[in-house]
Amino acid sequence: MDETQNPQQPQTPATASAQTPAPPGPDYRLAIGLGALTLLYPILNIAINLLGMEGTTRVPVNAWLWLAIGVVWILVGWLTRTPRPFLTLLATGIAGGMLTSALVIGIQLFTSGGPGLATAPFAIVSILAMHAAGGALCGLVAWGLQAATGR
Repeated sequence: MDETQNPQQPQTPATASAQTPAPPGPDYRLAIGLGALTLLYPILNIAINLLGMEGTTRVPVNAWLWLAIGVVWILVGWLTRTPRPFLTLLATGIAGGMLTSALVIGIQLFTSGGPGLATAPFAIVSILAMHAAGGALCGLVAWGLQAATGR
């Protein structure tokens, strides 16, 4: 009788890990899709500028937009039963930061003729960090909701 047919033989850590599938990573398709919601922020700022609204109006509108995006991220991370909501929403924040940075750079190149954000690496890192922190926070909330509701 060979070793694979003997049910009495204890499993070594090497054979046990070979039989256990690796836990799934973040859902990158979901992360990119949800990250695209952050493109509403620069688009809204363009609309506010075109409408000639003052800066005092912009602050509450931007805050409500960020809140709405965060709520959507949390609800989708919770209700879709994504296996790793924290990692998925962290990746969502990073994807959103990258998409937002790329859109802003593109807009600045075509509208002002100058590179703008492209010449400010600290600003790009700040955008990515802010989005990643927001994604991490939303991921923690979605993870907690999944644990609390058994989803």
